[in-house]
Amino acid sequence: MALTQTQIEAYERDGYLVVQDALTASEVAELQDAADRFAQQALNLTEDSDVIELDDAPHLAGGPPLIRRIRSPHTNHEAFAEALAHPGLLDIVEDLIGGAIRWMHSKLNAKQPGGGGIGEWHTDWGYYPHTNDSVLEVGIALDPCTEASGCMLVVPGSHRGRAYDHSQNGRFVGGVRPGVFDPADVAPVELQPGDISLHHVRLLHGSGQNRTDRQRRLLLHGYSAVDAWPLMGRSQPSDWPEWDAQILRGSPTTEARLESCPVVVPLPDPPAFGLFKLQATMEESHFAETAS
Repeated sequence: MALTQTQIEAYERDGYLVVQDALTASEVAELQDAADRFAQQALNLTEDSDVIELDDAPHLAGGPPLIRRIRSPHTNHEAFAEALAHPGLLDIVEDLIGGAIRWMHSKLNAKQPGGGGIGEWHTDWGYYPHTNDSVLEVGIALDPCTEASGCMLVVPGSHRGRAYDHSQNGRFVGGVRPGVFDPADVAPVELQPGDISLHHVRLLHGSGQNRTDRQRRLLLHGYSAVDAWPLMGRSQPSDWPEWDAQILRGSPTTEARLESCPVVVPLPDPPAFGLFKLQATMEESHFAETAS
C-alpha cells in the first residue's frame, strides 16, 4: 500500500487528502519546463486554441496573452503523458478506488498574478456522474498553492451528502448557488511544488483569486475505476479501442458496477462545456466580495 490506513480513513471521512513530496524535484522541474513551453506558444495567440485557453481577466487586458488552462496537456507533451501514468501516483489512486484504473482527462489550470482565477463552488460529480463514485481528481502542484495564491478550498465531508444542483433557470451553469454550505466549514488545501491533493468526485470545492505576484499552476488528472460507467452521453465512449486504451491498470470490462449514489442530471447541455465559460454565466458569485 502506498498510503497508510490513517490516510485512507481520512480520505473516506473528509473526501480529500494531501500527500507531500509525491513527485521529485526533477519531475516537477520537467513539468514546469513543459508548462513554460505552452506559455511561450500562448504569446502568439489572439484567441483560444484547441489546446490553450487564454485568461480574459480584466486586469490582464492590454498585456501579453496568458494561459488560464491547458487542455489535455498529456497529448501535447511527453512530460505530461508520463505524469498521467506515473506509477507512484497510480499506487496512491489504487489505494482509494481499487486496482482497475482508467484516466478520464488531464488539464493544467494557471492562475495569473494580481487577482485572477476564481473557480466557483461545484462538485465534479455535477459535471459527470457515473454508475458509482469510485472517481477522483489528483492535483499536482507546480507552484506554491496557498490561500493567497488561490489554492483549492473544500467542504470536508460534503462528498457523503446529497447531490448538488448546478443549474440556474433550468440551465446547467457548472456551479452551485451561494448558501448551500456554511462558509465556516471551508478548509484550504495548501500545497508546495511536488505535493499532490486527491479529492472525491462528490466533494464540494472552489478556489479564490491569486492575490500574489507570481502565477499558480496546478496540473489536474481525473481517474475512475474501470467499472465506473459515465451516465452522460457526452462522456461515454465513441471509440472502443481508444476507450480501452485509457485503462492504466486492470482489464477492460462491459460490466458496470451500480451503487446507490444521488445524482442531479446536468441537463440540458449548455452551448459550451468549459468550466470557466460556464461559470461566467452564473447569476451570483461566491467570491463577489473578494472580486470587487
